[in-house]
Amino acid sequence: MNRVLAARTGIFERRSGWTLAVVAFAIAVVVLIACYWQTLQSLVGVWAHDGTYQYAFLIFPLSAWIAFDLRQGLRAHSPVPSLWGFVAVAVLVAVWYAGHLLDINLPQHFAFVALFPALVLACWGWRALWVLAFPLAYLVAFAVPWGDGLVGPLQDITAHFAVRALEITGTPVLLNGREIVTSSAVWMVADACSGVKFFIACTALGCLYAYLMYQRAWKRVLFVVLAAIVPVIANGLRVYCTVLIGDTWGLHYATGTDHMIFGWQFFGTVLVLLLLVGWFFRDRFVARKAPPARVDKPMGARVVVWVAAAIVLIAGPVLAAGLASAGQPEAVHLTAPTLSGWSGSRAAAKAWQPSFKGAAGQLQATYMSAAHGEAVELFHAVYTGKPRHGHSLITYGNDVYNPARSRILASSGRPVELTGGVVVNARELRLANADGSRLVWYWYCVGRHCSASPVAAKLLQAWDVLRGGTPRSAVWALSTWIADGNAERARANLQAFARGLPAAREAAP
Repeated sequence: MNRVLAARTGIFERRSGWTLAVVAFAIAVVVLIACYWQTLQSLVGVWAHDGTYQYAFLIFPLSAWIAFDLRQGLRAHSPVPSLWGFVAVAVLVAVWYAGHLLDINLPQHFAFVALFPALVLACWGWRALWVLAFPLAYLVAFAVPWGDGLVGPLQDITAHFAVRALEITGTPVLLNGREIVTSSAVWMVADACSGVKFFIACTALGCLYAYLMYQRAWKRVLFVVLAAIVPVIANGLRVYCTVLIGDTWGLHYATGTDHMIFGWQFFGTVLVLLLLVGWFFRDRFVARKAPPARVDKPMGARVVVWVAAAIVLIAGPVLAAGLASAGQPEAVHLTAPTLSGWSGSRAAAKAWQPSFKGAAGQLQATYMSAAHGEAVELFHAVYTGKPRHGHSLITYGNDVYNPARSRILASSGRPVELTGGVVVNARELRLANADGSRLVWYWYCVGRHCSASPVAAKLLQAWDVLRGGTPRSAVWALSTWIADGNAERARANLQAFARGLPAAREAAP
């Protein structure tokens, strides 16, 4: 009789503990969504408006479904709130705050999504985190829009793959940056041709498929690697086939609607074949048995972790609210400098259109060389104060060219010598548009420190803010046409212009 009572008491304590823990987690999630609502809106906005991440609408429901399927494993142990969960919450709130302070979306999006596993650890403990390891890792890996940095490398891989395949099959071809030149046309491997959408979506599907279909770890790893490699190869083959079709049967078969239909059919076929191959090697399904029930020690004073985690969640947006009261940026009047050997500045042409919104001041002017009459355009924009929404040097939409009118053929680092022999590391872009090819050199400055890296510029701004300073940041950009395909001559013109450019190292005059 005593054993029966003891067993029933254990079941009651376990269920009661889980009831409180689930309620605490639900409250924490409500607090998270309420306090970080703007971050959630920004995250969903990226999913909705960027075709690369539209698959991400499925990630939260899929993760929740898998977690619900693992509920029996959770019930096997009483929840034991972990102090390390509180530490994880505090660190992620700090990451979010830093992203908010510097107006960078990626750390804010990452912190918001990663707070879900951190709250699981804080409310339920290490055992629960281990049981839910896959759905929580899946959530963090694929709900955060992290793939923008893959576009350029995937473009280069695709272009080289397609050109090599064309050479093997006997088609005369020339690779010019990301342009594939054949006898029929010049084919541009644009951002949309990088295959990044198919790559990320296929990898996400591959991870889910491997988890559901395989029990052995080596099979899961092998299939995920296959799901990541296949879309890259498939995209190279798609571009190869497109160029081959256009070169053999005519451009009208390889462009427009036919091109889009062929792309979707090709990717759909590859995906079906990949899943069929994986199906033949699936492991036999074994029904999960509920683990034996056990009663752990009462949670006791550890429930204070719940309250502490909720307080830290609220503290981040409360501290960030002070940034919203910042005033308008100080207006800066910029005048075009006078350069020896270059005729007076005049209004810039519309062929090159950098865009830096919210700048405190900016100018764009065209100079003519007194020696050989060639033109170089200068763009300069200055930002004052802490980076904030709508007034940030490094943010989405700010760029030294117009993506709607120009495409990148090649990108590389370039040391640029300024007045007095000072050398800065700039970024060189070779652009193509309807009017021809153009060379652009640009770099960012925060105070007197300059770099072509947007990450380095953000870190310099962060350092100034942490020291209590008021950052002054700027972008400098030089551009000229590539006449007759002579890129070296264009580089020489830009370098000659840069040597006479005063104060080009400073964030503001």
